[in-house]
Amino acid sequence: MKEFLINLFTALAGKFAEAPQAWGALHITFFAVGLAAAIIGAVLLRKSSDKTFNRVLRTVGFVLCGMEVIKISFYYFAMHNCSLTETAYLFPFQLCSLPIYMAPIASYLKKESVVRKAMLTFMMTYTLMSGFSAFVNPSGILMSHILPTFHSLIWHMLLVFIGLMIAVSGRGGYTFRDFFRGFVCFIVCCYIALFLNILIPMLLPEASVNMFYLGPNRSSLIVFDAIYDRWDWVVQMKAYEMALSIGAFIVFIFTRTGAAQKAKKA
Repeated sequence: MKEFLINLFTALAGKFAEAPQAWGALHITFFAVGLAAAIIGAVLLRKSSDKTFNRVLRTVGFVLCGMEVIKISFYYFAMHNCSLTETAYLFPFQLCSLPIYMAPIASYLKKESVVRKAMLTFMMTYTLMSGFSAFVNPSGILMSHILPTFHSLIWHMLLVFIGLMIAVSGRGGYTFRDFFRGFVCFIVCCYIALFLNILIPMLLPEASVNMFYLGPNRSSLIVFDAIYDRWDWVVQMKAYEMALSIGAFIVFIFTRTGAAQKAKKA
């Protein structure tokens, strides 16, 4: 079975004749078509029933989960010679991975649940921001191999879709208290990520992981790596939390309109 999986994922490890470039044909085409599809899909679902909304949210979450299993299997069997240590950095707990957990969980919670509203507000802001940002700066989603490149392109566009769907349907938060609860979700996830960054190397001594790129290792993100070099990882982590939260708040100002109008009508 192991040999079969190695052969299968190795066969899928096709390479582009020429690696796709930022703002090249593949990037621009997928971004334009994907964004249009995400917007149209979100608008069509803006007046959907709670049952339909939850079903779509849950389905997207499970699709993301399946995609992540395929990606990790690809790297484990085809790229890292079945080494758990070398594949550990792919543990699915980055900022862009959180909808794997939040989307299904939120879909099963009651409509009036505070936790559900916090998760929806988080995905309407932080998730939408991270998905869109990946296309603005595509260095992390355009690779030499075909499978992981299309995985990343589809993945981040689904994040955009989730955020837009929540926003235009008016199911996200619209008060500053709602945003604060989404912010608390983010901070809790940051500390879970920090815990994983410490725990995984303890279990796999040679593993190199940096969930959320916040520490205690040096961040690979521009600006934050310089902060790490000048001060330390604690300052790096706090700067990361502050910068992303400011960005998410700006997104919140624009996306809260749907929920505010819905609440006004109610």
